[in-house]
Amino acid sequence: MTLSQVCALVAAVVAGILTARYLGTEGKGQVALALGMGMMLGQIFCLGFDIATPYFLASGKLGPSKVFGSWIVTLLIGSVLVYSIVYPLFFRYFMDNVFTGVGKSLLFFGALACPLYMLRLLINTIMTGHEEFTKQVYHNILIYLGVVGAAVLGLAVFHMGPLGYAQMQIGLGFFTVIGGFILLRKDIKLMPAFSLSAWLKMLRYGIKGALSQILQLIDLRLDIFIVNYFTTTSLVGIYTVAGTLANMFWILPKSIGIVLLPRTAGSGQEEANERTALLCRNVLWLTAISGVLFLTISKRLIIFVCTEPFADAALAFAFLLPGVVGQSVSRICFTDCSGRGFPEKATYSAAITATLTIVFDIYLIPKYGICGAAVASSIAYCTGGVLSVYWHLKVSGNKLSALIIPRMTDLRYYSAVFRKLKARILD
Repeated sequence: MTLSQVCALVAAVVAGILTARYLGTEGKGQVALALGMGMMLGQIFCLGFDIATPYFLASGKLGPSKVFGSWIVTLLIGSVLVYSIVYPLFFRYFMDNVFTGVGKSLLFFGALACPLYMLRLLINTIMTGHEEFTKQVYHNILIYLGVVGAAVLGLAVFHMGPLGYAQMQIGLGFFTVIGGFILLRKDIKLMPAFSLSAWLKMLRYGIKGALSQILQLIDLRLDIFIVNYFTTTSLVGIYTVAGTLANMFWILPKSIGIVLLPRTAGSGQEEANERTALLCRNVLWLTAISGVLFLTISKRLIIFVCTEPFADAALAFAFLLPGVVGQSVSRICFTDCSGRGFPEKATYSAAITATLTIVFDIYLIPKYGICGAAVASSIAYCTGGVLSVYWHLKVSGNKLSALIIPRMTDLRYYSAVFRKLKARILD
């Protein structure tokens, strides 16, 4: 688990607890809808430039100035489209259904999360392309400090409402962007220089992977908007707590995926098969067992940290748990497929799971509320897990039993991990 991801988890938990305690179920739901939509649009309107940037910088096919200039133009295009077309359509057609209870002022201000999200992607992907991983960690920690700082100042100190809290999050967010540019400029001497041919090159490359990202966004985030459409903003707030709990269990497979892809790409088939099988079966059982154990205390814990009105988040999390396990497996197996040169397998799966998410959300949420949303997500995530295993077996020739059945030899792996941790602590 990387330091950056640990900080992300801590920031999400602290901000989630404070928003729950000070804004209540409805206020938490309002903020989640407003800022969530802005971030979704940021991912969509970056047009895959976050995928293209590391490739063109690492390969030397484009210089940092042209990459930076291309990003700035894309950022301007996205921001103009959001405020001139997308949000006017929201205000006219969706305020009384999808965004009911949010309010125009909060939704309008939440749109600033779009350029903020794109700027963060710009900084992080340029750092990745230049292999400035330490600076990337510093930048991410700065972002998480901004998230926690906004929650503490906006809620615990100044007792702001949903709009004031969103303004604090966006305001401090842009300050962290300034810090990111300072980190970039010190070593890279970044200056924007726009070139249409460079922009088109990045667009043609990035758009190929952008579809997969958009489908994954639909799979992971669309449910809160459907919940708000069929139920209430308060239930959105409760459901986001269940989602935060689910994200805790995805930290491990995310961390593994960062290391697994390059190692798979640089390994022979037999070595890659053994490594992926070891990681897959252990992540599967660790996630399942720890998730079941967490269920036994989840309701009391949620009531203690978030207050009684959020108690139903525990039941929603229980229905999400099978999907949490399925998603953990899919992160491992699809990362393995990408490392072997088959990144499109994840796109195929995302198209299927996004469709399932929409269909089952529409069918189950009106009848069962947030529990229906959780069941719909679990169906989609488990389907993604099964598909990931299928594609991994097909491209690797590995055995299904190796992916799911624990082995006594795994104990040696844990023993080695503990020895390394002990050595680091003693050093």
